[in-house]
Amino acid sequence: MRDARELDAFLKAGGRLRRNAEALATPWSKEHMGDSLFELLDHAFNLTAAIQRVRSEDFDGALRHAMSVAQSASIGVCANAGKFEIVREWESGNTDFDTYTQRLADFLQEKGVPQAGQFRRMLNAVVAFAKAEPTGTWKPARTQAARTAVEAAAWCVLSAVSIRTALGVPPKFAAEDFGETVARIVARL
Repeated sequence: MRDARELDAFLKAGGRLRRNAEALATPWSKEHMGDSLFELLDHAFNLTAAIQRVRSEDFDGALRHAMSVAQSASIGVCANAGKFEIVREWESGNTDFDTYTQRLADFLQEKGVPQAGQFRRMLNAVVAFAKAEPTGTWKPARTQAARTAVEAAAWCVLSAVSIRTALGVPPKFAAEDFGETVARIVARL
């Protein structure tokens, strides 16, 4: 929990991140709380790292962190909606990311999730920015690409929380606290 305390202090999150991490870790049950604890800390850490990379002009690093967050958010939606086979197909290389997100969006639309198409477009945008060839790109364009990808990744994690809630499988951390923490992280951009 030291990492949660340190990140909470760094972000000046007022204990939101720390309290939620501690609640998930006590009493500890990997099967019961491990995925939510991972989501909470991994998403907060990688968004923060992405922003720090933008600020230090390491745009490729920022894009890698943003892509990690967006992909993780999509995996969390699939896993908690009982559609992990979609993730397995993509991770095994049997489908590309675009096909994976299309299958995810189709499933979400069938379940009545209104933002399914937008979720897919934003996931794909983050990955497209991260995989674009940066060589020779004008610095202001690279800066804006990294900033846009980070903000889109933040939108993806927040949307993943609302999608999971709509599907009846919300994360086990306080969504409002997480939303406020993400807002604080993005404000550093």
